[in-house]
Amino acid sequence: MPRNRAVTDGEQPLGHPLSWIRAERGWTYQDVVDIVARRVGNMSARREKAWRWEHRGVVPDLETQQALASELGVPHALLSSSPWPGWLPAGDRTTARVAWTPQDCVAALDATAGAALHDRRGFMVAGAGSAAAAAQRWLALAPLAWPTPATVPTPATTPVPPLVAVSGPASGSVPGPVSGPASGSVPGPVSGSVSGPVSGPVPVPVSVPAQRTGPSPVPGAPAPDCVPTVPTVLPAVLAALEERVPALRRMEAALGGGPVRAVADAELRLVTDLLARGPAARPGPAAAELPARRLFALAGELACLAGRACYDTGHEAAAERYLSAALSAAHAAGDRPLGARVLAAISLQCLSAGRPQEALAVARAARAGLAREAAGDGRASSAPASEDVPASVRHASALLMARQARAHAVLGQADVSRRLLAAAGAILTPDARGNAGHRADYCAEAAACELALGRAAAADHWLRRTLAALPESRARDRAGTLVLRAVAALDQGAVERARTLAIDAGRAVEGIDSPRVHRALEALWERLHGRSERQGGGREAPGRDLAMTAP
Repeated sequence: MPRNRAVTDGEQPLGHPLSWIRAERGWTYQDVVDIVARRVGNMSARREKAWRWEHRGVVPDLETQQALASELGVPHALLSSSPWPGWLPAGDRTTARVAWTPQDCVAALDATAGAALHDRRGFMVAGAGSAAAAAQRWLALAPLAWPTPATVPTPATTPVPPLVAVSGPASGSVPGPVSGPASGSVPGPVSGSVSGPVSGPVPVPVSVPAQRTGPSPVPGAPAPDCVPTVPTVLPAVLAALEERVPALRRMEAALGGGPVRAVADAELRLVTDLLARGPAARPGPAAAELPARRLFALAGELACLAGRACYDTGHEAAAERYLSAALSAAHAAGDRPLGARVLAAISLQCLSAGRPQEALAVARAARAGLAREAAGDGRASSAPASEDVPASVRHASALLMARQARAHAVLGQADVSRRLLAAAGAILTPDARGNAGHRADYCAEAAACELALGRAAAADHWLRRTLAALPESRARDRAGTLVLRAVAALDQGAVERARTLAIDAGRAVEGIDSPRVHRALEALWERLHGRSERQGGGREAPGRDLAMTAP
């Protein structure tokens, strides 16, 4: 069959640290083996060796690695503490660190928006365990408490910071965070409202320098006549940006991550600029700071969307950077459900990168965060299932439980995986009959569990149910599910059925810019044509790490 080619932006991801090093230094495969041969002296300098190191998961012997380390200036001791290819110097590894104060969050967003879009590293750059550590830190920190006063205090009765008059209505509803999440996601908190008549201007606090935190006065703050003002058009701009996010989600589900990641990044840059130039990015008593909370929530939504789109296009390092910024923004917004949704995406990326233990820890932290949100007292440790808990929170918790089941399945822990999967299904069943998206996401996780456990027939059962539940608008996920059905058929020895499903998947993926699905389809055709799969040290069989981006 003809090879499907997605539309690209000319910045193909470099899928291996050695690919990054070659691109950075202008080395060819032949250059790499020549360097090793000069230092070792007894190696045949065939370029195919270096190609297999990058594309077939072949691990070079210790002598070869030492020769490369000497050329790259890497201490040989690092080879034992960071096994291949972890020791290769593949760029900045600190870009996925999470900022936990609003001021630092703005700085992190500013360092991510724009720059991350052009990060071509197609592999995770943060060290093993860093995602789990960030998830635990997110869980341990209390969400920032933003004000939701019933009445805005007036200058006549309450001392306030320097004032700037803001035109427009001073009463009525204040729109909340983005609504209409994609299937499997958790909506943001319910918007508060400011009621009652208001006289006089709305107080706007002085901007706080990025290095400062907390509500204490800031030495050297600008004089009242140069206090930054909140633009009168900001509420309308915020509402317009918030309304676009659900449309971008639908576009990503229909067309893949390729067309969306640049758009999400551009809007994230705009929101970051509004945060940097707007009111103080810190909680305080003024109702005028509510737009800052909405801006942080919007930044978290856009960064999460950009991260998921980059994951779909194979830009793994960029995905890490966006998702790290998204988790920071969710914390700054005091939005636990958004943070749990970001962690669900991080967990999926860890699974795909062959880090099931870390994926499990991240998913557990996300569920615990949802439990604390539902309990409202910060003490709960188990996932919510009570009828008193909103259905959206129960569904999100159940899907995270299914993600945990999948991680256990990858680890070979079949009994634990099936118990968790059954428990998740019991939570979803009463409410999710009418929600095709939730049903599809659950069935997809169940299929992934069965594939990981080597039960291809059971996996195909769940994949058929996934296709039946997936709406036509999620064209990318439908194409990926067809690829997995072909993989399951091939695992059962049904070659002709696998070939037919692969042809159907090829038709379905036309016009979809999802390199992740395209690569899985190409790997499937390699298997069908009898060509060898990955050799030692690579991932599992082609297609097994393919998964929907919905949490």
